[in-house]
Amino acid sequence: MRIAAACLSIVLSVMALPVWADNPACQYRAAEIQNQIDYAREHGNVHKQRGLERALTQVQQHCKDEDLLRDAQEAIREQQEEIQERMEEIAQQTRKGDTDKVRKLEQKLERDRIELEQLREELNELQALGAM
Repeated sequence: MRIAAACLSIVLSVMALPVWADNPACQYRAAEIQNQIDYAREHGNVHKQRGLERALTQVQQHCKDEDLLRDAQEAIREQQEEIQERMEEIAQQTRKGDTDKVRKLEQKLERDRIELEQLREELNELQALGAM
């Protein structure tokens, strides 16, 4: 069964090669997913493996670099909005004098900023791969 799945994966990969020549970011994304599949397989996480295999198939069949770039830009925009909302909430709680709530919100804000930085790094990686 595993051999059949591996063969199917190879066949699908080879069929997608001509399309992928123009989509290096998609190739990179597929390689990331394949690494996750290998990790899940090594650790016996069959459910995770199956989900990742479906995701890999979707990437192989439908991925375009422009879509990845657009999605990354949208995720950054949404995260920036989340940060702005969090800052407004901090200001509101500061005016109320709720220092405990402000402290908790500031911790969440820091996590949001870290996530934003990670999203920006991902966008930079996609752009470096030629996803223009």
